[in-house]
Amino acid sequence: MRVASFTVAFVLAIASAADAQRPGPIPRFAADVRGFYSSLGQDPITAENLGVEAFRLPNRGPGGVIDAHMYMLRSRTFAFGVGVELMAQRGSAQPKDETGAAAGPSIQQRVRGVAPQISLNFGTYDGWSYVTAGMGPMTFATYFDPAPSQAPPSKMTINLGGGARWFFSNHLAFTVDARFYQTKPEVQTEFYPGRQRTRLLVLSAGIGIR
Repeated sequence: MRVASFTVAFVLAIASAADAQRPGPIPRFAADVRGFYSSLGQDPITAENLGVEAFRLPNRGPGGVIDAHMYMLRSRTFAFGVGVELMAQRGSAQPKDETGAAAGPSIQQRVRGVAPQISLNFGTYDGWSYVTAGMGPMTFATYFDPAPSQAPPSKMTINLGGGARWFFSNHLAFTVDARFYQTKPEVQTEFYPGRQRTRLLVLSAGIGIR
């Protein structure tokens, strides 16, 4: 929670500084490309189904987000937006024996999701903060390399978050975002292990355009 609180305070400070640059309404369109390196968790149910200890699962991994918003209703310092977000993350861990040598196939964790979004935006043309919510299909798959031939199960997943955009040129912005994904539990299948309900926290930063 300390990390999340710091992030919220940071993005609001950025938006406040950007507000002073150029008054005027938030533009009609903005899009972001952001990167992150966040926790994937080490689910005990997943580990048990795979026949490994939970600490053997990859705990963190790199990922990326692409999102785009259209701002349908705008006033001088507020806009209501609709958009879409694509998110992907991966992690990998290689089992090793007591000598440090590879002892079996690597374990992979993969997250993929796409979700329509709505947003409430507060600020002006060159800088604004926002809160968003969305829901869409997401897969969270764990498996021994190579990947199974069957696609992983997909569940409708809620995400909630907020962030800010700070435009340092006419078209480019620095963006930050903090978001929770509330994944749903999975039952074990022939190809994939089960999973308990999980809340993923993703803190990302990148470049935006308008």
